[in-house]
This record gives sequence, structure tokens and C-alpha cells, in this order.
Amino acid sequence: MNSPVQISVPGKIIVSGEYAVLNGAFAIVSTIDQKLKVSIKSTNHDHHVYTTSIVKGRFPFLHDNDSNIHWLASDPGVHGSLVQHTFKALELIPEEKLYIAIDSSEFFISNKKNKKIKLGIGSSAAVSVGLIKALSRHLKLPLSPEILLEKSNLAHRMFQNNLGSGIDVLCSFADQGVIECTKDSINDFSWTQLNWPKGLYIKILTTSENAITHQLIGNYYKTQKNFSEECSPMIQELLSITSKLSTAWKSQSINAILDLLVAYDAQLKKIDHLGSIGIYTTIHKNIQRVAEEFNVFYKPSGAGGGDMGIALSSSPESLNGFLDQIDRLNWNISCLPSKD
Repeated sequence: MNSPVQISVPGKIIVSGEYAVLNGAFAIVSTIDQKLKVSIKSTNHDHHVYTTSIVKGRFPFLHDNDSNIHWLASDPGVHGSLVQHTFKALELIPEEKLYIAIDSSEFFISNKKNKKIKLGIGSSAAVSVGLIKALSRHLKLPLSPEILLEKSNLAHRMFQNNLGSGIDVLCSFADQGVIECTKDSINDFSWTQLNWPKGLYIKILTTSENAITHQLIGNYYKTQKNFSEECSPMIQELLSITSKLSTAWKSQSINAILDLLVAYDAQLKKIDHLGSIGIYTTIHKNIQRVAEEFNVFYKPSGAGGGDMGIALSSSPESLNGFLDQIDRLNWNISCLPSKD
């Protein structure tokens, strides 16, 4: 039997470039403190076993010669689909029986009503990366880092109906803090590690609302198709802004970074309004209005549609004042725990 393996994979936030990255823009993404754990060991059972912190119970399964998974008792549904996708991506037909455990408890938070809320910090991407890395290590598969990244992205694309840029997978896979990348970074195995600008402060907020990422991305593509004449110059402006933002970030120019993020936000709002995509929900708009009162920049992070947002400021006092006001408004918004 092979030795047990445990892999820890970080979640992510998108600082800039969401949606426009699908058109070739630069995106700036960052890992966060929250991590997901994947553990794999051999078992003496005559079947594989899967457990997840999301659903109670153990889920026994077998695989066939085409790497398809067959659940033997209850089916974990969507919470087990990435096991199927990673088996397919790796074309696995292992002889030994595996005990696979996923602990994603740090990717959930309890709101003020003590209800568990899933955070929009890339859990499916982290699971894809964690399973691919853990399975390949445990089974001693001779795969290069380039292939491991490719397989992680393949499994995640299966899960997301072949939509998305893959930058969330890349961020979790690289685990290098802040990186700049494009939609071609996975195929090229190329990205740039960045430093977080000194004097730029960030807080990550969760709205307790769920977003369906692949649906929002689909709406973005439909908007480009249905309103191509109006949308094209807006997208070109987004590409220009992300290029300037890349330069500003590398020069650590905080004022320029914040100004460019404001400009990016304004353009993305126009596209969102044009196609009724669903990025800027009522809660995001309400948070932005409060942020403006404190001279704090706030935006949805990633797909939007509820879910997660980030607040940025050069003043920790302004940022704390904004957070205090959000807390007083009792909108059921939580600030993501940070080890900083």
C-alpha cells in the first residue's frame, strides 16, 4: 500500500480582471488564508470510500475501465462530482482501493443566524487542484507540474460546463500569493508573481448570497453576442484599464491602482446593465454606496451575483469605519477571517 497523502490548497479572490480575462485581459488574483484539505490513503475495503465535510456519511464507490464512478449506496450528488471528473481527467483505474476525504470547512462561514454559508472563494477550483495533486502523489503518477495544472483545469472545466478562464484553478495551484495571469497562462504555464502594495489595505466580505458562476459567465457571453456593437468598445476599454493596472501594481502606485479599479468597475457595470448579466446585485450596490461615504473602494470579486466582494483603501481607519457601518446596518454581511 502507498503512504497516506494530505494536500492543502488555498482559496482565492480576484482583485481585478474578472470577465474581461475571458477576452484576453490581465487578471490580478490572490490566495487567501482559508485552505481546503484533501486526504487520500489506501483502504482494505473491496471498494473506494469518499467523505466530505459538506455532507454527513461515507460514500462507497467503484470505478469501471473507462474511469467512470459508480456510487454503491447513496450518491453525494454535486458534492461528489469532482471525484468523478478527476478520475476522468487522470484516466484512473487504480488497482488499490482508496479512502478519499475532503475537508472544506474553512470555505464556509456561519452568519449571524448561525447558518452555514458557502464562501465564493474558489472551492471547486481548490477541490480540483487538491484531488489531482493528492491522487497523483498517492498513486505515484509520473506527471509534470504542467500536466498536473492541465488536468486540474480539465476537471474543473468539466464541473463548470466548460466555461471560465481557469485563473481560479491557476491561483490555487500556484499558491504564490498575488499573481498576474491571463486565460492563456495555464496552457503556457506562465504567470507573474506580484507583491501586495505596501499601504493598500483589503477586507473580504461575504454577502450570504449564492452565485451560480457558470450561469453568470454564460450571460456575459450572451451579452457580447446580442449587443456586439455596444459591448465591443466597453470590452476594449476594460482591456486597456487592466494593462494600465498591471503597470500601476508593479510600480506600487496605490492612488493609480485605486483610480483604475474605479474605472474598471464603472465599465463592467455598463456591460452588466446592458445585458442584465446579474453581476451587481442589490446587496453589492448597497455596499458600494456605503463604501463611497468612507472613501473606500468596494467591488464584487469574481463572478459577482451576490457572493463575495472586496473593500480596498489606503486608509485603515476609513476601512474600519466602513466595516463598522456595515455591521451596524445588520445586512447579514460578514468579514472573512484573516490571520494577518
